Amino acid sequence: MEASVRYGRGWMSAQLPDDWRVDVLEPAGLPPLADPRRAVISALDSPLNSPPLRSVAQGRGQAVVVISDITRPLDNRLILPALLDRLEDAGLGVNRVTLLVATGLHRPPSKAELDVIVGPETLSRGVHVLSHQGRAHDEQVYLGRTQEGLPVAINRAWHEADLRIVIGLVEPHLMAGFSGGPKALCPGIAAAETIMSFHGPRLLAHPRAAHGILEGNPVHEQAWQVARLARPTDFCIQVVQNLRREPVGIFGGGMAEAHAAAIRAARKALTCTVDAPADIAITSNGGYPLDHVFYQGGKGLAAAAQVVRPGGGIILVERNEEGLGSPEFARLIARMGDPAAWEPNIAADAASEIDEWAIQELAKFARHARIVNVCPDGAPDYRAAIPLPTVDSIEEAVELLRREGIISHGPVRAAVLPDGPYTLPVVRS
Repeated sequence: MEASVRYGRGWMSAQLPDDWRVDVLEPAGLPPLADPRRAVISALDSPLNSPPLRSVAQGRGQAVVVISDITRPLDNRLILPALLDRLEDAGLGVNRVTLLVATGLHRPPSKAELDVIVGPETLSRGVHVLSHQGRAHDEQVYLGRTQEGLPVAINRAWHEADLRIVIGLVEPHLMAGFSGGPKALCPGIAAAETIMSFHGPRLLAHPRAAHGILEGNPVHEQAWQVARLARPTDFCIQVVQNLRREPVGIFGGGMAEAHAAAIRAARKALTCTVDAPADIAITSNGGYPLDHVFYQGGKGLAAAAQVVRPGGGIILVERNEEGLGSPEFARLIARMGDPAAWEPNIAADAASEIDEWAIQELAKFARHARIVNVCPDGAPDYRAAIPLPTVDSIEEAVELLRREGIISHGPVRAAVLPDGPYTLPVVRS
């Protein structure tokens, strides 16, 4: 049987043995919206638990619109023109609007990436685009602490704006359950200190800090606590997409209502089921733009870990043309050793270093299953740095798992996740 998963801007295929039981996890999902632009207009003009955006914007001074960075494959070009039109109708021309890119601690987007994120039509209108710089202390405003003592500092432009709007993509998230909603603020536009605490070892070690789980998830709860300490979001747009990156739901209004409606749609659109845990899971990290650095790979691993048995194997397919990720993450990887043997200091109040959370997540999945990385086109120094076996093809990864005794030479139960992190896999049993 041939199986394919996303890889960069294309696909990687493999021939799997004929005697394997293979489940390809592609949810039937929801149909794409027949008229996405009309759905955007409806979200702006007939929102949930909110007046229309035009009314909300009346009499305001400066507006800040938070948008995601390149790691979220959301087509803001569908939303921004109509949104800016309504702000202009309310008296806020583009000279009074800032698009704030929620980078968290990621690098700022390049000019080419801004063309993708924002779109030429919006950029040609002269709107100001600002990338959040979480490490720049003077660009943050300290707001206090959450109930658990996490320090909260948020982007100054957001704090000082008269009108605050969020646009976000709602998809499964490896530790917060789902993206979108309050995650636009934390970690999206929070200070490094806040992000490091939000990604702290104690929160991530909780068993419900996991892919697709919200109830009792301390990471999700902390994001909301930060959002409540920050100045309120005046209007929120939340988008749900299918695996072809087509919108299946667009919701506007109050953050809580729009986010909740989007999560309900995401569960319907992205859930897929298997009868029993797999011996091996073959997953992508969603292709471009998410698989450009290994740092993001935990998202594909999180989805695969939902359906592979303890002690089984996970084959993670990523392009990683930019290598490992941030300099902080690269330094942590260099001294990590065996990922399965690495243990976080969960007694600490916060992660001791930037991006240590990604190390903790990698270790969690490495203890659950043997991970093999498939990356034939990574950055030049990638293989020497990564603490996982790395091969050029899915077939090579299968042979490695056989040699190690993780899977047998006979029939094997396999799960294939073509779009890894964008699916919600569930084992019926």
